[in-house]
Amino acid sequence: MTTINWNELWRDTEDSKMHSNNLDFWNAFAPRFRNKVTEPDPYIEMFYNYLEARPEDTLFDMGCGSGTLAIPYAQKGHEVYAADFSPEMLKFLMQGAEEAGVAGRIHPIQLNWNEDWSQRSLPACDIAFSSRSFISRDLTSSLEKLESVAKRRVCIGAWDIPVAGYDRFLAKAIGYERPGIGTHYMIMGELMDRDVFPEMKYIYTPFRLTKYESREAAEKQLRAAFAHMSEEQERKFDQYLEEHLIYHPEKGVYHGNDLDGYWQFDHSDASSMAFISWEIKSVYE
Repeated sequence: MTTINWNELWRDTEDSKMHSNNLDFWNAFAPRFRNKVTEPDPYIEMFYNYLEARPEDTLFDMGCGSGTLAIPYAQKGHEVYAADFSPEMLKFLMQGAEEAGVAGRIHPIQLNWNEDWSQRSLPACDIAFSSRSFISRDLTSSLEKLESVAKRRVCIGAWDIPVAGYDRFLAKAIGYERPGIGTHYMIMGELMDRDVFPEMKYIYTPFRLTKYESREAAEKQLRAAFAHMSEEQERKFDQYLEEHLIYHPEKGVYHGNDLDGYWQFDHSDASSMAFISWEIKSVYE
């Protein structure tokens, strides 16, 4: 029998490579991200329910962005230590906190997944979590870092799709086998190998289908997710886009970007996010 090196697999994932040290990218993205988080998102409440937070619990939100979860959870009465390595994200976080009247309960921290957390005086909170922001070059050390700032419980919201842009409807229509494994699988594997006893649930929410600025942009992004098609799958791929990728001439907004017109699939979909949680080992001792 051989042991899987989850860290090596992780380094080939999108979450590992995705601008994890590109400060200019995230600073530039911050204004659009601020607009994005004003859209209603049932995921926020479902994630909170799975946190199992007690009224007096303090929360450590790693990769907080501009406050997608930090602001509504502060509104519930929690002290939230909100960490992100982008100062622009933190600026918009605090602007939003001021507008929501919870700036006194949110404590911003500029922090990078890839730095040495032991050199920082970070607070230990009852629950540490990362939601859709586990963007790190090293799986093992990042899990340990979250544990280092958690007194009782650690929670992660991780995409269960194998690659960015993967569309289940399109995959089924062209007979495309699911490529690789999702990041949630690797996180669970790493934790189980450490005897941490993780639990995993799924959060299903209506999926805001991607709005593409052009048909060419749609095809380019989708082909990147379906990179190993056979000739027959290529034919079905082109046919599916021809029949189901529809142009909408009206104005639209996607991820904070204003679009004068956009292309979008005509199928509906549900987003599935893996919610992974575990108790700090002292609970079992």
